[in-house]
Amino acid sequence: MRSVHVGAVGLVLAAALAVESMPAAAQSGGEGFLFHRPVVSLGLRLGYDQPRASSDLFQQTMQDLTLDREDFAGTFVGFEVAIPASDRLDVVVSAGHASASSPSEFRDWVDQDDNPITQVTEFATTPLEFGARYYLKPRGRQVGRFAWIPTKMAPFVGGGFGAVRYRWQQTGDFVDFETLDIFTSSIVSEGWAAAAHASAGVDVSLNKHLVLSAEGRYRWARGTLDALRFQGFEKLDLAGLRFTVGISARF
Repeated sequence: MRSVHVGAVGLVLAAALAVESMPAAAQSGGEGFLFHRPVVSLGLRLGYDQPRASSDLFQQTMQDLTLDREDFAGTFVGFEVAIPASDRLDVVVSAGHASASSPSEFRDWVDQDDNPITQVTEFATTPLEFGARYYLKPRGRQVGRFAWIPTKMAPFVGGGFGAVRYRWQQTGDFVDFETLDIFTSSIVSEGWAAAAHASAGVDVSLNKHLVLSAEGRYRWARGTLDALRFQGFEKLDLAGLRFTVGISARF
């Protein structure tokens, strides 16, 4: 945490007294401090979402087609709003989207002309999450009545719940294993599922308003598949690990 000399404190207090006569809209601090503790932060996040892919639909797809677990991973883009509930606790609302689209072919089957039997598998998730974030050290220091100085680095842990919108789609040619016929189809299953998550990360203050963040988050969720198209399959595994970096503005 940055130390503050007595002379600097005096300048801060003098500036604060001068600002009292200015409109409320002008209540922002000098370089390196704010005239009040932040009341909200808005952030954008970009990262990588890796599904666990452990349910039987994933397993059979990877067994039959030239796909691996990494083929279901995708880029994540998200947005969050954090409201401080105390010195070390934030209430956080976040949303985002991750998707992957991977071409493939059957591993052990070809058509009558010895050509590969090809298709495209798409998997997408859109989480809407509510949670809390607890900081392991103070995020800033109040100096007198008027100045709040942010901590350079603040690690945190968190958790929460919410819902995730999911979509599984396969389009292309497939083998009917009973008749050995090849047919063309588009198979889709989508819906909403309850979700929970846990996270850990760190905030790095770039200046009085901007914060660079890095976070790892693990989600638990399972979604129901279309009963007609996926008869006999268990629920779709929607769990997975997400790594993101982001930039937030605090006010």
